[in-house]
This record gives sequence, structure tokens and C-alpha cells, in this order.
Amino acid sequence: MRAPLLALLLALAAPAAAVPTFSPDGFVSLTTATPLAFDSVGTYPMRLYFMRHASSDTDILSATSPDGQTWTVEAGSRLSTRTVPSVSASSITGLGVLPLTGGGFRAVYSIISTTGSWRVHTATSADGFSWANDTGTAFEYSGGADYVAAPALVKLDSGDWRVFFVRDQNGGNDPGDRRVYSALSTNQGRNWGAASLVISTVAHQVGAAKRADGRVRVFYSQPLGSASSTTVVSSSLSDDATAAAFTAESGYRASTGSASGSVSFPVPARSTDSFRWRLYYGYSDPVQPSSGSIYSVLNGPPDFISLSPDSVYTSAGAAGFTLRGEVFSAGPPQVVARKSGETDVAATAENRTDDQTMTFTLDMQGRTIGYWDLVITNADGNATTANARLLVDFAPGSVTLTNNLLRPRNGTVMNADVTTFNAGRVVLRVYTPDGRLVRTLHDADRPAGSFTATWDAKDAQGATVASGLYILRTTGPRLDGRSKILVIK
Repeated sequence: MRAPLLALLLALAAPAAAVPTFSPDGFVSLTTATPLAFDSVGTYPMRLYFMRHASSDTDILSATSPDGQTWTVEAGSRLSTRTVPSVSASSITGLGVLPLTGGGFRAVYSIISTTGSWRVHTATSADGFSWANDTGTAFEYSGGADYVAAPALVKLDSGDWRVFFVRDQNGGNDPGDRRVYSALSTNQGRNWGAASLVISTVAHQVGAAKRADGRVRVFYSQPLGSASSTTVVSSSLSDDATAAAFTAESGYRASTGSASGSVSFPVPARSTDSFRWRLYYGYSDPVQPSSGSIYSVLNGPPDFISLSPDSVYTSAGAAGFTLRGEVFSAGPPQVVARKSGETDVAATAENRTDDQTMTFTLDMQGRTIGYWDLVITNADGNATTANARLLVDFAPGSVTLTNNLLRPRNGTVMNADVTTFNAGRVVLRVYTPDGRLVRTLHDADRPAGSFTATWDAKDAQGATVASGLYILRTTGPRLDGRSKILVIK
């Protein structure tokens, strides 16, 4: 069998959205099989439900694994076209499974009926091994005349269930019109509300997983261009924890050239380390399409979304930061600020909230100004460099006036205390309100630090100015201030 050619992630990901990078595991999970669903997303040992090509899609089988890599096939079938009470199924076209709150499991699965209709039914099991159908149909369209298949289930943070499935958006059964739809259940999948379109690109099968922040990532197989076979696995991320609206993510999670077979049924699951995701999918060789097997890809390096704050002053000393992204290891990742030609600055007090959020402290006091990279290294050594993410800058300068109510007859002078945090030219000039220059008090290059300039209410020729309002304009490194001075004779 030819090995699939897998595309690595993140071709041109936007900096505002993380798309974790997946790499091939390099082994076949199960031969002559297609993955459908897991009985959990991250609790091991884990049961995988799958179909064997030799079964003509009439039986859903199962296998268990202690680590998501080595699988032992269980005897018999879990669900089949013979499961009772009968739903008159001639073949099964997809499956989603979730644990029930009170124990046991519910499956949502799609079928082609003995009369050629497309329908979705539900079944329950006390142990995930032996199943019985619920009565009635979960949902169908146009009396079963419209294509509907490949359901995937997610339990939302609210406790509601959401199903994602593929449906012909125009009715009938045109593969080019298949899109991802979603419906909500408030009673753990027994009944479903109206469905809505959530992903508007062509999709043939779908899988879904909930992240630590409650948002849902949907994976879907699709063809490229005019290809008839599904050659890539793409993904979209929900805009919030309701998972009712989605934004497409750049690149592909897995792919194969159009001449190298097809991919199908992407099914995500948490890795045993709890912070990485493993994506399983079916791959069919173009020479032997009926002998496809289950492959997987695993994301490794952490992925950067944002740093808050994203700038710091060289005079600030140690400052706290919050890093958001994905795939942060349970042992907190090591964070280093790096700039070409400079000494690395290692973060301290690193604390991981979850696989998407961590906090740390960086002391950039006295460091070179400009943008610094962040190097984020997981406990297993996988690392990501977020280029030019931290701006190190000098703080704004300041000017403070004392005695800015001048009475020349009393011999008072105005003091302007100026502070800058970088060397540069500092200029202080007094103007009339209509912009006429009265006098330049200071105009020279200065080192970082503080000094005081004075004004005795006299102009450039040494004459005492008239009573009234005057403006002191101060400019310097990150300093551009205007201050009022009142002269009363």
C-alpha cells in the first residue's frame, strides 16, 4: 500500500488565530478500516468505532487502545443494520458518540434505508459495547430524499449537545452541494432542533472537538478544485462556545495529492498527554481503494495566538505577561525573549492555566529597544518561534512645571523639570497663544535622565513680556508636551 502524502499545517496562518501544526505519526492504526468516532476525546483506554470495508458498511466495529497508537479489535459488531428495534437500514454512513450524564452512551448515526432514503437515527448503550436503537428518526430532509450523513457530536460547555453533519444544501444527492450543518439538543441527543448551515464550503465527512476555551474546531474532508475525491482535511473554528458560527482556518490539517488516493472521516481525539490532539482519518490508495486504512497525525509544537501586554519599557523591570495559543504542555513551556545579536532573556514564574493559556514574568530592563521574538518550548522539546511579538521600548518622557504663575516684579522664575528615558535632542520653547516664538529655553542633545530649565518671563531680547497666557512646548525622545504659563505683572 502506498503511504499518503501528508501536508503539514499552517501555510500562511493569520497571527490572530492559532492553527496547530500536525505531523504524521508514521504508523497505520488499523488496516482496511475507516474511523467514525470515539467513546471519549481524551480518557484512556479509549474505544474507537470504525467500519471495515469488507462489511459493505453494514456493521460498526470497535477497537480499544491504552495510548491512541496500539489498537486491539473487539469481537463482534457494536451497531449494525440488524440492531433492534429495526430502523430498516441497508447501510451505515456515519456515527457520533457521547457519554450520557447519568452513565452509558448515546450514538447518533446516519443510514441509507432499505428504500434508499437518507436518515439519521440514535441508539443507546450502557457500556459502549452493546447497543439498542431509540424509537423514531432523529432527523431527515424531504422525507429522506435529501442526502444527510456523517454526524459528529460535541458536548458544549452549557451541557447541550451539538451535532455536525453533511447535508446537500440544495436537496437531492449532489456531492458538489454537500455542506456542514449543525443542530442543537438540550436532552443529550434524544431530540434535535432545526439545523443551520455552519460551513459553506464543500465537505464530504466531518469530525469535531471542543477546545479548553469551549470553542469547537470542526474538521472536514473535501476535494480540491474540480477533483471528485476528497484530497484534503480542512478545519474551521467556532467564533464562541455556542459553536453556532465558524471561521475557516488557513491551510490543511492533512492532505494527499489527487493522484494518491483520498482521505475521509477525520476524527480528532486528545493525546494521552492531555495537551496535544491526534487526528485520525481514513486513507484509500488509488490502486486498491477498497483496502484503505486508518492513519493519524499528531500536533507537536506549541502555537502562538497573542501576548498581553505586547510591549514593555526598558525602565519597567520585571513585568507579568499572559500568553495565549494552543498545545501548551502540562509541564509549563519555557519562554525565552530573543533578538539577533542580544543575550536571550528567559522568563520566570511560568504558570500554565491550561493547554491554551499561560502566564510568566520577563525582566527586559536595560535591554535593546525594538521587537523581540518569543521562543516557546514545550516540556517535550517541541518549540515554536513567534517572530517580532514583544516590543521593547523606552518610556515616554515627562515635563513638570512649578511656579507657572509668574510675577516678574517678585523675581519668581518658572521651573520645568524634564525627564527622558533615551538619549536625544530636547527642545523647550515659549510661544504666545497665536504661535509667535517668545524664547528658546533649551535646545541640545541630552543623555537619558532629568534636568531643569527655567524661564524668568523675559523674551529673547531680555525684555519682560506682557501679562497674559504663554505656552511652553517641550519636545524630546517620546516627548511632545504643551504646558500653560500665566504671567502677571
